[in-house]
Amino acid sequence: MAQNVYNAAVRKPLAGRSVIITRPRAKSGEVAAALAKLGARVIHAPLIRIVPPRSWGPLDAALKTFRHYDAVAFTSSNSVDFFFARMKNVLGRKPAAPRVLAAVGRATANAVKNSGWRCHVIPEDAHAAGLTKALRVPRGARVLIPRAERGLDTLPKSLRTAGARVTVVSAYRTVSDPGGLRCLRRALALGADAVCFASGSAAALGARDSALSGAAAVAIGPTTAAALRARGVIPAAVAKRPDPESFARAVVQALRGRPTV
Repeated sequence: MAQNVYNAAVRKPLAGRSVIITRPRAKSGEVAAALAKLGARVIHAPLIRIVPPRSWGPLDAALKTFRHYDAVAFTSSNSVDFFFARMKNVLGRKPAAPRVLAAVGRATANAVKNSGWRCHVIPEDAHAAGLTKALRVPRGARVLIPRAERGLDTLPKSLRTAGARVTVVSAYRTVSDPGGLRCLRRALALGADAVCFASGSAAALGARDSALSGAAAVAIGPTTAAALRARGVIPAAVAKRPDPESFARAVVQALRGRPTV
């Protein structure tokens, strides 16, 4: 019997562990499946909701003059979803794609592909810094960046320094989810082993809870990790890539040799 338990633990390193996912449920299916495959009991506690921007004005204006843009850079799959939905609403059609389409990573590029366009620039380093290095446009090129309200300025600043004419518009915003925060607190009180953070917004909300009551904090990337550290929480692990499998492996790393809470 003991040998069987040992073999099960080897095959499923998260067996017996409770892992909290803090991203919206609609966006967490693949991560939940990757964690469950490793034996984890997954708890959904979405700390943020993705909603439309306060005003559609800037995005609508960009869409109405879309033919003038040389490039579009997408920094998240959320921006893709809202961008194409609004395009249909404003233009009633899908215009020809610009000469250059860039996405921060494979998941975002796949969202673009599912919407009918194909990305030309997809950095190996699937973070804002990687996209900044990979996206090269001629001086004077017009670049549109639909993104979250209050997004990072790393990419627009870099492109402007290189001489591009950059238009940044809000395609969506994140707001707190009080119900998810209550779920997080209940799960921590019951002894959850790890909490997965996939955005700085979620990290800002989740890190408030008494240093997560001893649960291991796992970040999807360096930006989210920095947001946790800024609030006094040291990540137990950071995913090497922002994909479900890497995220799940980071949880395994965070809990290796760690007793259950």
